[in-house]
Amino acid sequence: MRHRSLLIAGMSGSPRPGKNTEVLLRESLRGAEEEGVETTLIRLADYRIEPCSGCGTCLKGKPCPIDERDDMPKLAEAILGAQGVIICAPSYWGAVPGILKNFMDRTRPLKMAGNKLAGKVLAAMAVAGLRCGGGEFVVDSILRFGLAHGMIIVGNLGDPTSSPCMVVSSLQGEKGWRRAVDDEMALSWARELGARVGRVVKALASAGLL
Repeated sequence: MRHRSLLIAGMSGSPRPGKNTEVLLRESLRGAEEEGVETTLIRLADYRIEPCSGCGTCLKGKPCPIDERDDMPKLAEAILGAQGVIICAPSYWGAVPGILKNFMDRTRPLKMAGNKLAGKVLAAMAVAGLRCGGGEFVVDSILRFGLAHGMIIVGNLGDPTSSPCMVVSSLQGEKGWRRAVDDEMALSWARELGARVGRVVKALASAGLL
């Protein structure tokens, strides 16, 4: 049964559209769709997001002045219209890319205006070049962002002996470099995570909590 009133937004935090990050994200959204939930893909690379200037205007309950000259209002509207969010990003020197950090910083007005993102479901994934390339740091950063907003964090939950709580695809394979599409284990984890986000969103909605 498809729940058309429920939406999960998949956000690619990569400045390179259509690459490894998006492959992993699409697989996760496929898992959510299999649970009967609608999904949409958001590429931050398609939007202009200026960095926060630290002016403090939002602390006074006023709109961010930068909103008048970039696309952050469109992104805010898209996220506010979803019940669940899955963010996937590549590891850039063990941290999230600048484009995703700009987005995170610019959501401060949503926090100041009454915790607008509170109660939404959030899951995170990452792509790293090396097996030890900081992918876990990226996932951790995204989840801490969600905690600051009062979002409901969902981790992966598969086979406890082989499925990690943090979904990270490594481009460093057993026989050399590969693309995310060839990382079969990470793809299966991503699909599991998306399905779990879908189930949690449905359960919360059924309980009247979304």
